Amino acid sequence: MKKGKRIDYVSFKKKASRIKYGNLALILAILLIIIAIICVSCSSSKKKTDDSENGGTTENQDSTVTDIIEEEADPEASTTQDPTQQSSYLFTSVTVTRDDLGSGHLVLVNNNIALLNEVNEDELVVVREYKNSAYWVSDYSVKVLPDAMDALNEMLYDFYVATGNDNVMVRSGYRSFDYQQELYEEELASTGEDSSTLVAKAGYSEHHTGYAIDFTTYNGSSYSDFDGEGDYEWIMENCYKYGYINRYPEGKESITLIDNEPWHFRYVGIPHAQVMYEYDMCLEEYISFIKNYTIDTGFLLVNADDGAQYIIYYVPMSSSDTTTIYVPLQDDGVTAYPYEISGNNVDGFIVTVTLKEGTGVASSSNTTTEDETAEGETEGTEETENGESAE
Repeated sequence: MKKGKRIDYVSFKKKASRIKYGNLALILAILLIIIAIICVSCSSSKKKTDDSENGGTTENQDSTVTDIIEEEADPEASTTQDPTQQSSYLFTSVTVTRDDLGSGHLVLVNNNIALLNEVNEDELVVVREYKNSAYWVSDYSVKVLPDAMDALNEMLYDFYVATGNDNVMVRSGYRSFDYQQELYEEELASTGEDSSTLVAKAGYSEHHTGYAIDFTTYNGSSYSDFDGEGDYEWIMENCYKYGYINRYPEGKESITLIDNEPWHFRYVGIPHAQVMYEYDMCLEEYISFIKNYTIDTGFLLVNADDGAQYIIYYVPMSSSDTTTIYVPLQDDGVTAYPYEISGNNVDGFIVTVTLKEGTGVASSSNTTTEDETAEGETEGTEETENGESAE
């Protein structure tokens, strides 16, 4: 606001004494008007100064400014955190060794990458001893690791509920290096070839991980009887909800280096299986993809179908024998979120953090004892062993 013009009262008085008496009234009137203007101006300036000091606002104040102030004052808005960013968490640290690189749900094994660590066979469970009544198992030699076993029971029970089909048979699980070598040599002898796109070399088989299974059907003569069609399409479309993937899908042969095998499934864990399913990735592609997400660049956020929420990130293996991995803490600043660390069997580790638990996809009444199915299993085993060829 412009200020009133300053008046030199001394000079003004001298000039006024020389003015003729006839003009005195006019001059006095002008002077009174000027004084009145100055008073009004000073009063207005004082009011605005007082309003400013007291935090007051005028009626014509821009409403946008008020909105911004109120938004900034909203405590919920100001504390909203992005779960994909490092700045949203405090962390604790854990240490893994170079030996851990070959262990976990996400180890990558194929014809070019041998499994670095052999599974401790004492940790395996016999599928036939832990299965439910919704499916069959060829014999007592079929073994997997516990996580794969739990998910298998849940998946095949729900498959039976959805389709009424209990004809699925688990024909193969974990294989030792020695047994895989036998199968490989038998395959080469039968084909006369120098290599195989159906049977992996010893040390290079998914079955060494304890997370791989092969299906057939109850009366099937070979693995190909489980073709992923008809009722079995349910498994192809829903296995990701249980942490399984079809490991060698059609169209990915140039990447997996194995022909399409609709009967071969691999347990990788729910969030990873969901990402692979939604983006049509095989395991090789996913292992490469997840390297884009680190503690510095930002985490991959996955909202699972059952309501669970995860963040996933990659930690490269250090040049030393140990690698430090930082894991986020919960709001108390002390307790770590539930997490899993898996080596990728190549060059680093994949961290899976559960921010929110899901409701689960399995029913609670999906287990039976071995005695409930023993008689039927014996019959199915005999028919399969007499007619089915080894992979």
